[in-house]
Amino acid sequence: HMEPPLVHATDVAGGASAASVLEMLLMPTAPSSASCLLADGVRCGDTVPSPALGVALDLRQAGREDHERTQDAFQQVLCHRDIRSCRRAPYLEGGAAAVDGKDGRRYEFAGRIFGRLRERGIHGIRVFRTMLHNADTEHMGMVSLHAFLGSLTHMGIQLKRSEFEVLVDLFCASEQEMLDYSSFLAHGCSNWSAQRAEIVGEAYDMLREMCPGSILTHELVSSRFRAEALTAQHVPELAIFESASEFLKQWSGGMLSADGTVRWLDFLDYYLDVSWYFHSDAEFCKFVCDSWDMSLDDFQAKKVFLRYAGDAEDLPAEDFLRMLKELDSSITSEEALVWYSAIDEDHSGVVSLQEFLQSNVLKAKRLFDQFDTDHSGMVDQEKMTNILRSLDPNIGDEEAVALFQYIDLDGSGEVSFAEFLENQLLKLLKIFSQFARNRGSTLNEAELKSLLQRLDPYLDDYGINKIYKAVDDDGSGAVSFAEFCRSRLLQAKILFDRYDTNNAGALIESRFRELMLDVDKNLAPEELDAIYHLVVDANTAKVTMGGFLNPNVLNLKVLFDKYDKDCSRYLDAGEFRMMLAEALTGATDKEVTEIQKAILGDEEGISFTRYVQLYREIARMYKHMQLAKRREARDKARRKGLVYAPK
Repeated sequence: HMEPPLVHATDVAGGASAASVLEMLLMPTAPSSASCLLADGVRCGDTVPSPALGVALDLRQAGREDHERTQDAFQQVLCHRDIRSCRRAPYLEGGAAAVDGKDGRRYEFAGRIFGRLRERGIHGIRVFRTMLHNADTEHMGMVSLHAFLGSLTHMGIQLKRSEFEVLVDLFCASEQEMLDYSSFLAHGCSNWSAQRAEIVGEAYDMLREMCPGSILTHELVSSRFRAEALTAQHVPELAIFESASEFLKQWSGGMLSADGTVRWLDFLDYYLDVSWYFHSDAEFCKFVCDSWDMSLDDFQAKKVFLRYAGDAEDLPAEDFLRMLKELDSSITSEEALVWYSAIDEDHSGVVSLQEFLQSNVLKAKRLFDQFDTDHSGMVDQEKMTNILRSLDPNIGDEEAVALFQYIDLDGSGEVSFAEFLENQLLKLLKIFSQFARNRGSTLNEAELKSLLQRLDPYLDDYGINKIYKAVDDDGSGAVSFAEFCRSRLLQAKILFDRYDTNNAGALIESRFRELMLDVDKNLAPEELDAIYHLVVDANTAKVTMGGFLNPNVLNLKVLFDKYDKDCSRYLDAGEFRMMLAEALTGATDKEVTEIQKAILGDEEGISFTRYVQLYREIARMYKHMQLAKRREARDKARRKGLVYAPK
């Protein structure tokens, strides 16, 4: 038989609005409103209590579309199996319970039997249907009543006398002991929604693209299926080692053609049966994605993007921002621009599908909303740690703390999603994967310099060396991911590149002052002067990227603001001491006290301007302390006849 057209990933009747797509993507898992049999027992067409009549009408329309789509799919699967039957179950406008006559009773009876088959697991309905097809020797959609009852018995279902009489009355042909099983199955079909059709079509297309000539084979299906997706939750008493064989068993026994190819209708045949097991669209889509190692977030992102881009490969900024607005009407213009900036990494003015998928922004947003349980738009450190580990399970406690502190610039203990994106956290997570691949989760000098050159090909050796020294804050020669975060390198680079428009790698004084006012618009002229003279290259009177990071102006400012609780631009002696303890990595209490007393003298505190002016003196004092400690340790080891090995 020729394969007739069927609703596929790119051919969904009516289409879905971007808002409805994002609702499915971002909201907690819930039963599909378009399902013919909902989790609460409401069938499509039933009157649904709602404060708004439009909601009920939308549900009825969605129910009708899903019903017709399901019947179309079922008829084409029957045709593919060489069953010459055109039985369709009619759509009942008022629902089965509201309609008198046999059609309403057929829905009710088939639904009850399907419920029992579902209890046998995800493949219960498929096994039952396969037995009926095998018993249908005439390929007319009819089997003997004895064969139908035998198939039910094989599935562990015994009909009561009253149920048997109802079965005969509703589905048996007159004056014959033949049962119209195709009509029975059609009345059980219910929930092949647009989302289910799309995700299965996407999985099929993905697998086909892996095969020569885009011809999917049983061999590839066998090798690509992830057995861990099928569990005892889906098949009662299923052992872990039996998952693969349980799945492959459903594709044997004459299910496929002799050449071992898997056509679209073969694929649909399996998933139409499996679909009846799941009440919720979200659960079904998750099962499909888990089975083939697909990303549901990528699928949804692609779906939304293509709706706006059409046949184009890129989405201009204006269209992209319009898409974001429709996805979430609560997004402000400022937040939309942050989303766009986070995705358009090459600053080309357009966003490609590949950039959109690789950004993971929609997945991050879904996770953020999932953990933002009070809907405040903010999450604390514990919730952020859960989000980060959902994005990358390799993140440890130290990395999680460093990442949170990286984006919590004001030290409030909470961050918004805009802060999450604005500070390039998704890009930072990609960099983390490079650390995680290395033994010890560190990068040596050569590896870090290579990373810096990839981040900015315009950096020269002098700039790279200065940045490396700023990142390797303990001077160990190996940089951990936590050190990389503490350096705020990405934040500094984003800021610097914003004003270094000609990629010269250096800023004149006026541009640097603009940059600093971007960091804090309340900086006073004397504070700007102090910062500029701290980082300027005396030979060129310009500020380079290396100079901006070494000394690290962003860290200097963030730390001071963290302890300046009253925003007075002044720290008292206690606040200054706590700031020094955090700033001077590895310093002892005695060393911190010595530096504090040397800097403050008789003063009761220190202003931000004065701190910046004395920053190099503080760093020099601490460096001399560390050198003295190492010299003492080396002399002590020499007196004992040992070899000194600095950490």
